[in-house]
Amino acid sequence: MAIQKFFTQEQLNLAKQKLEALPDLSPNRISRDDLLSSLSKDIVMLSTQKGYSAADIKSALELVDIRITEKAIQEVIRKEKLNSPKKSRMGSAKKISNSATE
Repeated sequence: MAIQKFFTQEQLNLAKQKLEALPDLSPNRISRDDLLSSLSKDIVMLSTQKGYSAADIKSALELVDIRITEKAIQEVIRKEKLNSPKKSRMGSAKKISNSATE
């Protein structure tokens, strides 16, 4: 079938009406980044506290028809580890030097 090169004003008006009548789908659509952000605490908890690998988490998500790459899951875990508070070696060194001067 050949691609149509010209259209009538009636076709244009009908197309505009049809497109304007389509419902808003945005409340039901969640981006991949928003989904991962919402699941990040669960993903990190599974990885750090329950011993699940990124592949295990990916498989669990696929069971509910969510397809996310292992790399994306690993990135969530990595980011959370970077943002988590770490015990500072400087803090313990300060305590030792302060107690030595007292």
